[in-house]
Amino acid sequence: MSKDQIRNILNLIFMIGAIVGLIFFLSKNEERHTLGLYIILFSMCFKIAESSMRMIK
Repeated sequence: MSKDQIRNILNLIFMIGAIVGLIFFLSKNEERHTLGLYIILFSMCFKIAESSMRMIK
C-alpha cells in the first residue's frame, strides 16, 4: 500500500467522522452534543496523521 493510498484512507476516515460528529453536535440532545464533540476530536487525530505524512514525504 503506497503512502498516497494510506493518506486517502486517513482522509476518508476523517471526513466520515467529521460528518457524523457534526450531525451529533447539531442534535438537540445535550448528551449527543458532547458525543459529537468527542467524535470530531477523535477524527481530527486521523487528519493530523494524514497531514504529518504529507509534510514528511
